[in-house]
Amino acid sequence: MQNLEKPMLLDTTLREGLQTPGVYFTLEERITIMRELDKSGIELIEIGSPYTGEGERRIVAELSMVKTRALKAAHCRALESDVDTVPDGVDWVALYLSPADRHLEAKFEKIADKRGFVVTQVPRAIRYAKNKGYRVRYTAEDAFRADPGFLKQVVEKAIEAGADSISLPDTSGGASPTDVRRVYGEISRLIRDRNRRSLIEAHFHNDMGMALANTIEAWMSGARILHGSMNWLGERAGIPDTLILATWMKIKHGYEYDLANLTRLAEYVEKVSGINIPPNNPVSGRNAFTHTAGTHQKAAFRDPLTYQPFDASMVGRESSFALGPMVGSEGVKAALKKRGVEIDRLEEKVFEEIRDRVKSAYLLHGRGASAMENIIIAEVLNRTGVAKITLPESISARILIDVESMGDKDFEDFCRELLARNRGVTEIIEIWGSSFDYMAMVDSVSSLKELDNIVNGFRRAKGVLKTETLITGKKIR
Repeated sequence: MQNLEKPMLLDTTLREGLQTPGVYFTLEERITIMRELDKSGIELIEIGSPYTGEGERRIVAELSMVKTRALKAAHCRALESDVDTVPDGVDWVALYLSPADRHLEAKFEKIADKRGFVVTQVPRAIRYAKNKGYRVRYTAEDAFRADPGFLKQVVEKAIEAGADSISLPDTSGGASPTDVRRVYGEISRLIRDRNRRSLIEAHFHNDMGMALANTIEAWMSGARILHGSMNWLGERAGIPDTLILATWMKIKHGYEYDLANLTRLAEYVEKVSGINIPPNNPVSGRNAFTHTAGTHQKAAFRDPLTYQPFDASMVGRESSFALGPMVGSEGVKAALKKRGVEIDRLEEKVFEEIRDRVKSAYLLHGRGASAMENIIIAEVLNRTGVAKITLPESISARILIDVESMGDKDFEDFCRELLARNRGVTEIIEIWGSSFDYMAMVDSVSSLKELDNIVNGFRRAKGVLKTETLITGKKIR
């Protein structure tokens, strides 16, 4: 159970990943993905499902001819005719046929003895593929919702037929680590008791958020081939992120993968898939090594590992420090240092002023204050003489305003009076389709202080519930 041999990582971006709604990769993109996975040390790559159509069959054939150290696998139903679509350059053939009654009832309504069909067809397809020279995986689709006794019966038939590996997927994504420990433990014992050498593979969907934890638990319970897909791509909520899985294996167990290259590949897959990496995604998300809270920043500025599990450089990234509404003086120092400012020449009160002004900006302007951070830094530093930063000649903004439902008349009276006396506010319009009710146009005020005064005026107006400020840039003409 706990004999943790180095697993083989199988990436299925080119098969499972293509099942992500709206995702398609060209042949050139697939070749790039495959080569970068291979360069990163991934041991197995699923390159597609040739049985699905002539176009996919040609692409899989092209991919099978690209030289890689990684072994290549093709995905098929457990049918002899599907095996015939697999090109010679493929090493593994993955044959799937579910032992779960729910699947059999939904897919094989014309077959009377559905379980009999499975126990006959699975070994038949395995022997057919083995005779053609392939290594063969049997995938017991939806294994966790199959009758345990019948699952064991089908797996036994598969290993007797010569299956090189057995995949026990959580196809619907509802298993827990406790379920994994039970199912993988039972099948591991079955294989040992039959004195077979079949490997076990782990393929977990993330519908309940447990896919990565379940994959690690499967490894601890006997699995030797672990499945992932770049950026969690796959059916519905996807499957474990290959980069995160490889990172776990290297950081926790010392197994060698080129994590920096996988990080670059994650960015490439983001681009060609059209599926953005969430900012809070582990390892590849832009926030993964960014420290925000003041107390965190103070410690992490001296030693990032006080608030990180590993050095960001191991995955080709850098630790960073956000300003934002919770920034501390150390975070300001880190931000200035990254901008090339000689912080040793500045007094502590400079960092404290930037800190306090940034925090105040968020309280007054909301999320839009992120666009004001550089202006605040420039205004403060220019007074010190240590740095000279060019400030915009003027500032333009849009102020979004939320007004209580019965306060429109009072607010509109306030707006007419404001427009008559404040030259900074050029127009105020009602808006729909937003959580805000009005938008005020502010054009070419001279400083943030002047903008602050305008926003404070709106905040004090009768009936106003909240505001948010958007700094605007150049006009596209």
